[in-house]
Amino acid sequence: MNLKHIQKTHTLQLDQSDCGAASLLSIIKFYKGSDSVEKIRELSGTTKQGTTMLGLYQAANQLGFTADGCKADMQALIDHKQPLILHTIINQLQHYIVCYSYNEKEGFLIGDPGKGIYNLSEQELEKIWISKTCLTLIPNTNFITQKVKQNDQKKWFLDILKDDYKLIAISILLGILVTGLGLAMALFSQKLIDDILPSNNIKKLISGIILLAILLFARVGISVLRQYFTLQQSKDFNNRINNIFFSSLLQLPKPFFDTRQTGELVSRLNDTQRIQNVIKTLSNSLIIDVLSIIISLIFLFTYSWKLGIILIISLPIYFYIIYRNNEKIINSQKDIMQSYAYNESNFINSIQGVSTIKNDNKQSIFNKLNRNIFANYQEKIVNLGKINITLSWQSGLANVVFVIGILIYTSIQVFNKEIKIGELMAILGITGSLLPSIANLALISIPINEAKIAFNRMYEFASIEKEHENGLQIFEIEKISIQNLSFRFAGRSELFHDVNITVEKGKLTAIVGESGSGKSTLGQILQRFYSFENGNIIVNNKHELHKIGLKNYRDLLSVIPQEITIFNGNVIDNILLGESETAENILTFTTEYGFDIYFNQLPQGLMTILGEEGVNLSGGQKQLIAFARALYKKPQFLILDEATSAMDRNTENFTMTLLQKIKQDCAVLFISHRLNKLKNIADSIYILENKTITESGNHEKLMETNNFYSKYWNEQDDSIETNLLRNY
Repeated sequence: MNLKHIQKTHTLQLDQSDCGAASLLSIIKFYKGSDSVEKIRELSGTTKQGTTMLGLYQAANQLGFTADGCKADMQALIDHKQPLILHTIINQLQHYIVCYSYNEKEGFLIGDPGKGIYNLSEQELEKIWISKTCLTLIPNTNFITQKVKQNDQKKWFLDILKDDYKLIAISILLGILVTGLGLAMALFSQKLIDDILPSNNIKKLISGIILLAILLFARVGISVLRQYFTLQQSKDFNNRINNIFFSSLLQLPKPFFDTRQTGELVSRLNDTQRIQNVIKTLSNSLIIDVLSIIISLIFLFTYSWKLGIILIISLPIYFYIIYRNNEKIINSQKDIMQSYAYNESNFINSIQGVSTIKNDNKQSIFNKLNRNIFANYQEKIVNLGKINITLSWQSGLANVVFVIGILIYTSIQVFNKEIKIGELMAILGITGSLLPSIANLALISIPINEAKIAFNRMYEFASIEKEHENGLQIFEIEKISIQNLSFRFAGRSELFHDVNITVEKGKLTAIVGESGSGKSTLGQILQRFYSFENGNIIVNNKHELHKIGLKNYRDLLSVIPQEITIFNGNVIDNILLGESETAENILTFTTEYGFDIYFNQLPQGLMTILGEEGVNLSGGQKQLIAFARALYKKPQFLILDEATSAMDRNTENFTMTLLQKIKQDCAVLFISHRLNKLKNIADSIYILENKTITESGNHEKLMETNNFYSKYWNEQDDSIETNLLRNY
């Protein structure tokens, strides 16, 4: 790196738009890479207010760059020979631009997401580059070029399709037969008019009709057989690609789902149908159209080479009509897919929040919102429809012109006795099937573009790095030591730092603090949902957490989260989550842990259908089922995140008693901002405030100093004393 007078710094200036993500995308394209603004927004933590230099730094490092946030001067900028991102102030707004190079005559070559490419002199750049902050980006071995990405996409798709090669080949072969037999009627018409009818030969007529009937019946039979193979291929392909895509989704890290709406994921699952439709079109219609054009032209050349040349000349006209609108079609198809995803997300979110909508009497507002979003989606469909209508009348007009022209030309040839009437009929018949095939071939770009967009949308998700499941194997968790841990979300300031906590088997460890202090995030780091910035987590005093096999670790871990997921099914289904177990063992488990008292109160006990998202359960009942689900695994490490917040007093007391029982065989971490129960159950309490652990110890020790925990109990004592005095 040839930067002088530079001091590394990762600043937190915030731009007011997507110019940060767009600037990074420009540099990616400069190095012949390929990514999307949406992906960069996700990696950089971009919000409606924009992103930070830190966010761009983090995104760039994940996208295959060696990035550095720097302080620089003009000379360092001149000496640097590679593109970098500058943090500027334009019209009193913070802004990111790309500095590509410097030339003594023209000055700095600047790429501005808002204005495009232009040049700035040193004096002009000095006025807006006030912070002297920049981000250098050098591609490393992890940088993926567009060519490599396209090859990977092609390989991924062919790997999915390879099991269909046999069925597609059979379909193509049958298509060739269907195309050949389709010309039988045109040829028979010529023979009928020119030979059979003038000869008055009944036997020849009957023989010809019988032969034609056999060929046409064979064509029908082959077409049906071909449809069957196509249907079978379609089913197999859809099952396979849906399974591959869905399993890929389930293996993606949790932060991916934090930045995606449900409707967007559903819409991309539906993209599989678009891809299959194009495969069917390519293996069926495309093959038939190509063969029909080739065979028809061969026959037409045998009748009249001049006519054949006329038709060949017509081909570019059809393709010109389509391809001049190609960019409009692609953009319109992208708009439709994005609008569909947004519409799907809005519908799902509205249904999930129907209780809130009703309680606040906001039906009319959400109905209006839905109407506007759906209307926008329909408008996108109409826009594509208008393009298709334009293409349709233009290609149809060209079709009519050529048919009339051919009719006039062949009629003149008949008058001049150059061809016979039967040959004219055959030419018109062949032309009648040829021109639509040419038009179909030109229009094939529309579904291909749609499938390409759908495929890229699917591949974008499928190509994201999956969670690494391999690693060391352990069989028990005796102790977990969190050492000097620091964490921040992409593009944001530090959430906490230098956190030190020890969780041991035989003890119940609690973390308390205000809402938003990072308690739940710490729990999700221990679940290996997020990667931390600095520090370490050591298991059993010898293994780093990230080196333990992920599947192995999660087999030893159980979690009761704040938001309980209840699946559609009965109580047993929600405890087992697909595991096979006998009814006797389930009854033994619920009785041993004392859950039977509560589950027997449900209408059908363990067989009670809970409904979608547990609609038939109270919040406390959901938490109790989640508790049973967690303990059924017989975990070595149990994390409870506000796990009793919705329980009544009796159920909460039952839960606390159960925790005291199981902690002898399980390390327990209790995360809560409710402190009333911790006094009697927690062996160690850690206070997370001011972005770090400020105090730790048992109840008695924490009450000796002024802290978040002691303030709570002092306020409780004051409240009790006030009530006693009032009553006295």
